[in-house]
Amino acid sequence: MKITKKTIGLGVAIIVTLGVLWAVLKPAPVEAADVDFTFGAEKKLEAKTNSMYLDTHVDLWYDISATSGVNYDVDSDMSASFNNFELDFEKDVSERATLYVNNDYDVNLNHTETVVGFKFKF
Repeated sequence: MKITKKTIGLGVAIIVTLGVLWAVLKPAPVEAADVDFTFGAEKKLEAKTNSMYLDTHVDLWYDISATSGVNYDVDSDMSASFNNFELDFEKDVSERATLYVNNDYDVNLNHTETVVGFKFKF
């Protein structure tokens, strides 16, 4: 079997997925992290391509939270195609201010984009 970037990326994705499933499904102490799952779909009114995603969210340490997800494009005939992976981090610096870092990866787990920003709540 020839080892390519694609097979390595797929292997890494499977190992990470199994690790997350083990961490979520194993018996845990009361103080263990609470993991939230989100499934969503978006319809763009002016476009033929729509979005679908599955995210996991966990609160880490020092008020830092992490979100990982898989994003798909969905055509009007309901055929889904992979868009990207995401790994995002967020930290509340005050009651009304949040810093964030959003990272996107392609199907081969190559880094494609990082967005760093802040949000103010009014």
